[in-house]
Amino acid sequence: MQQSQLLTFDVFRGISQFLSIKDLLNVQSVSKQMKDNVLLALKALLASIGFNNPNTTTPYNIIFRTIFGRETYFWSFDESVKPFKRRHILGMPVKSIQVGLTYTGILTIQNRMYICMSQEYQEIINQKPNFIIKFNVKQYSAASKGKFIYLKENGDLIVMFENQEEYLIAKNVEHFETSYYQLVAIFSNPQKIPQLPSEQTRAILYQLQDLAPHNCDHAQKYKQIVLPDNEIITQVAIGGSAIYYLTKTQKVYSSDTKNEQVIDPIIKTVHQNYFDKRSIISIYSGLNYFLALSRENIKSIKEWTNEELQVWLAKIGFSDYVNIVKYNEFTGLEFSKQAVLQDFQKNTLGLTNAELQIKLSTEITRAMELQYKEYQLFGWGKNDYGQLAAPLSNNVQFTKVALPNLDEDDEIIQIECGWKNVAILTHSGKLYLTENQQKQIKREKDIQQQQQQQQQDEGGKKRKKSRQEQKDIKDQKEQKEPEQQIQQQQQSKYWSDISKIFIKSNDKREYKHYYANLSKDYLVVVCSIFDKKTMINYFPEMLEQKDIQKKFKPTLQVIDRILWDTKFNKEDFIVGYEDRFLGIMEVPFTDFIISQVKSHRVQYFKQKGKIVWDRPRRLDLL
Repeated sequence: MQQSQLLTFDVFRGISQFLSIKDLLNVQSVSKQMKDNVLLALKALLASIGFNNPNTTTPYNIIFRTIFGRETYFWSFDESVKPFKRRHILGMPVKSIQVGLTYTGILTIQNRMYICMSQEYQEIINQKPNFIIKFNVKQYSAASKGKFIYLKENGDLIVMFENQEEYLIAKNVEHFETSYYQLVAIFSNPQKIPQLPSEQTRAILYQLQDLAPHNCDHAQKYKQIVLPDNEIITQVAIGGSAIYYLTKTQKVYSSDTKNEQVIDPIIKTVHQNYFDKRSIISIYSGLNYFLALSRENIKSIKEWTNEELQVWLAKIGFSDYVNIVKYNEFTGLEFSKQAVLQDFQKNTLGLTNAELQIKLSTEITRAMELQYKEYQLFGWGKNDYGQLAAPLSNNVQFTKVALPNLDEDDEIIQIECGWKNVAILTHSGKLYLTENQQKQIKREKDIQQQQQQQQQDEGGKKRKKSRQEQKDIKDQKEQKEPEQQIQQQQQSKYWSDISKIFIKSNDKREYKHYYANLSKDYLVVVCSIFDKKTMINYFPEMLEQKDIQKKFKPTLQVIDRILWDTKFNKEDFIVGYEDRFLGIMEVPFTDFIISQVKSHRVQYFKQKGKIVWDRPRRLDLL
């Protein structure tokens, strides 16, 4: 491609972010150059989801409608209304949706925001609502009644009132959080706010119920949130009685909302010691309850002391070599670099057995991988509807609450707190919902009836049992259920797997949930539908690529394969990994295995210059 064409495309690419897929297809008839630009823009969008250079004559509008076929489904909590589908009618893929009391917001993958009245969105099913469109939107919230708040990519925080009048309430905002009554804004850098006394304001609180177009600048509408100097807020959870703040150091602070009306513009926070050393990674809030998700990192071998290294060697069956490690005072970092080399294994450790050499190298590779312990969920506040996955109560103190039975290696990507329920969405597309109040009351009533019946049976005359029956009962009592099975039963008691709530029994298509929103009366789910029949008809080469993706191996398995499979030459491979500051970097495989690059940063493997394993595309040709 000539340089002038590239310059023209760069200009067009900047314009294309403001166009829908339908608009792009319409402008391609203007000229041959425009048609080429549209083709490049669509190819770039396809490449962003893993489909590079598709060899197909299928029109691109069909490709995008199939790949980006994301639908929105509604489900009533009281099950009075059957699940129903609501098409977006936007002409582009949807990233998230929030249905609020006043406004509904829909954010696309191009960071374009579509805003309409919630009543109009829910009632006009077969027509396109009167959308207000905003561009370059980073974050938004429809939680507050009569207001819609959104944050632009340039850091401008804007509130839209019920009459659709807008007001810029803050600049240089990194992120924000809202509730029905309040808004907390976190600045990217400390700011000087004219209405506040401090020179270094990092977070402020707004009272949304008192915020109106004529008083947005009033001093009493702003309050400064004060945390220790070195703490940086990463997440905020706002409830009816308190606000909780999670910092980069994984500490949790809180402030009491009872003193919000005091004239003092400073909000002081209290450190919550309960969460120290619990590795809290996210906090959430409902109307009158809170959740905190914890997941502790397991230290990599490179961080181990000599003593920890000795314990590990004994645990994996290399007790004979513990004294050698102890005498040489190897740290985990030193040992992980040297012990994967055969010369070190033979000369220093005296390890000559080939199978044990492979086993030790494999175990070291696994120990270098970033690993985590199981998720833990903590809850507190009101549990009057069973939203905390625990027995009904009006006041739950800080306590560990049950999680649904997650599949092995599945990741929690979203926890959504609603008025009466909590939803958990996982990376595999599973969707879990806490039971509602009626189901909990019914189950507790059934338990009480069973206990009463058991007491009556024990008080009555016991009939004689045969020897075989007595032996069976004795065996059942002696047989202890595995701890994991008991835990699963306790967890599943308060959670329902509703992943297939929208799927009919005769529907053979594949559904993947991407986003969940809990409004007052509905669960709203954005999901993608993979129709195998459509894929075969329109672009079978993409279906073949999807079949390849099913055998996608984890990074560690690929490393082990290259290391020990005799048909591979380690010198032929190059590893592409993502550097935090420099982007994608390439390094020879032989240098990678002795480096400190964590395997989760690996993006692809090349063999003789050809990509044979690609994480974003889930391509695996090894």
